[in-house]
Amino acid sequence: MSHIKKALELAAAERLAREGTSEAPQERPTAGYAMGDAQICYTRTRVVSISAAQLAHHRLGAAAEGTPLADQFKRLRTRILQETRPRKWNTIQVTGFGTNEGKSLIAANLAISLAQDTRQTTVLVDLNFRHPTLATLFGLELETPGLTAYFFENEALENLFINPGIAKLTLLPAGHSVVQSTELVGSPRMEQLIKELKTFYNDRYVVLDTPGIGTCADPLVIAEYVDAVLLVARADRTTQASITAAMSHLRRDKLLGVVLNDVASRDMMAGC
Repeated sequence: MSHIKKALELAAAERLAREGTSEAPQERPTAGYAMGDAQICYTRTRVVSISAAQLAHHRLGAAAEGTPLADQFKRLRTRILQETRPRKWNTIQVTGFGTNEGKSLIAANLAISLAQDTRQTTVLVDLNFRHPTLATLFGLELETPGLTAYFFENEALENLFINPGIAKLTLLPAGHSVVQSTELVGSPRMEQLIKELKTFYNDRYVVLDTPGIGTCADPLVIAEYVDAVLLVARADRTTQASITAAMSHLRRDKLLGVVLNDVASRDMMAGC
């Protein structure tokens, strides 16, 4: 695992060097209202109540208040908010270096934790069209309609949002798998969709789950549309070569940092 730590330390050093020579970002104004304990009533969004047992079974532990995992994601959330709010960034792509690194779990738990913050709502979007995962993670049926219905069947987008019974969190599933996914994510309609998700509500964070950088071109295309990129590495699985290759393709000014997954640590985020 030492090679991963060295790569992350190098990324951190480079980032500090950049920030030391750049102008400080403008402070983002706070939202015009606080949601507090206000109830949100969904009129068009389908509400699917998922039990705490189901969430725990699928390892969505950020929803379980007071647990060590929930606290870890709160620390991750805090660091991300500190980085993004001053810059007015609200679209975050979560990607990895290869496969089976747990990026979808990180994306889902991060979205849950962001939704628990009082200042904004959160939408979690599955853009892994080759291997859609988020619907299964939230215990939804495999045939749950998603973005593929929007792109290929002209289904209205508002009919595809799902609230999984977690306040202020909305899920936008991918739908069925797509072989030519790079052409889909690179289409003008996809770019416009992400822009609309970003600007429709000024108090919304958009978390986009995408494939690993080393698996296909899709995440590199999507990275051009978003404000920030969060990488997920897995201890004893992600290689130094894959980290080096990914860093050569990403814009460093968009890189939030790297989450080191599957490691016994109090601090999940490194390289920030």
